[in-house]
Amino acid sequence: MIRTTRHSISKFANGQKLSLIDELFRLYKIDLQIYVNYIVDGILPLAKNLSSKLLPIENIEHSRYRQLIYKQASEIVRSQMKKSSDNRFKTYKKVYFYFKEQGRQASFTSKKFSELSLSDVIKTRYFTTPVVKNITINLDERFFDIKFDSIEFDGFVKIILPFFNEKKTRAIQIKIPLRHHKHSIKFSNGGFEMKKVIQLKKTDGRVFMNLVWEKEVVPKEISGKSIGIDVGYRQLIATSDGQMIGKEMMDIYKKVVDKQKNSNAQKRVFRERDSLINYFVGQIDFSEVSKVCVEDLCNIKYKSKYNNKTNDLMARWTYRPLLDRIEMTCEAKGILLVKVSPAYTSQMCSSCGHVSKENRNGDFFVCMNCEMKMNADLNAAINIRNKGAMVPLSKKELNVNLSSLKDKCYD
Repeated sequence: MIRTTRHSISKFANGQKLSLIDELFRLYKIDLQIYVNYIVDGILPLAKNLSSKLLPIENIEHSRYRQLIYKQASEIVRSQMKKSSDNRFKTYKKVYFYFKEQGRQASFTSKKFSELSLSDVIKTRYFTTPVVKNITINLDERFFDIKFDSIEFDGFVKIILPFFNEKKTRAIQIKIPLRHHKHSIKFSNGGFEMKKVIQLKKTDGRVFMNLVWEKEVVPKEISGKSIGIDVGYRQLIATSDGQMIGKEMMDIYKKVVDKQKNSNAQKRVFRERDSLINYFVGQIDFSEVSKVCVEDLCNIKYKSKYNNKTNDLMARWTYRPLLDRIEMTCEAKGILLVKVSPAYTSQMCSSCGHVSKENRNGDFFVCMNCEMKMNADLNAAINIRNKGAMVPLSKKELNVNLSSLKDKCYD
């Protein structure tokens, strides 16, 4: 399990140090875009790592930093290639089924996708050269050192910069004050180990440093209780155990809509929203739970059948950060998280299995077949739990379960 804590650099570093860090971000971003372009144009090969001797000097001369920039550039290009390949495959499927239905182009439809003679995706119309915008600089132990021997602060982070002294004999180093807060103290006292990597990030003109923490978590036995969680718009959380949490989120949606887009006021509301999400997830009763089932809502779309105000409110629905928080909580507690298809969970009767749009009327569920009556969100949560029970275990989860069973046998 990996977690990060954010620590302000702008708050404690002096003006000279901040100026050097700003220059690092400026030159790093320029060279990152140049290396991306070089890889796309074939000037540089696409590899995981490349010797600094093979990397051209643009703005940053420091050899290790040039290797770092190249590594990040290659990751950006690979990510773009993956998206482009996925888009090309989607187009292929549409064309394939069209010709299949028409009974045409047998030489094309008789082949598998892998058998087609396709050009390198980077040279096709599906690929566009990535444009570097916001960057995060990941530094490993070669670039920094942390000392916890300070009196005024909790410690100092010594960072090697890609700039050299006047004689160009050694790189400039700066010491950034480090101060812990409740989250980093919680991780430090909770059995987490600090990894030998830091992340530098610039947000709204302020510079932050992320510390990365890691802890091994032992999963709970699969034989424990399972619950289903229905994530809703009006009722944020409904569990199959009957917990109803988060109706207050409607007020947050309205606040977001009332604020000017991308304004500081809207950003404050977003922070309030995230804080509430953390609080509501903390209200879920995970005691004796070894398996949590949720809907896989990654492909959800908002339809425009409502008026503009309702659509605007729907667009503020917080299902993604909420599911992320549930997933992080399950990981921390060693609980297995299962994602199931959301199809018919709100229309299916959890008692008899009858599916009908007429079963649900707003917040109420009345089965047209067996006349079972229940809160609609609770009914959906039970369906989600039941669907999750039919999802097969992965090899990793199965090994964990068998291992715990083996330990019991020896006991």
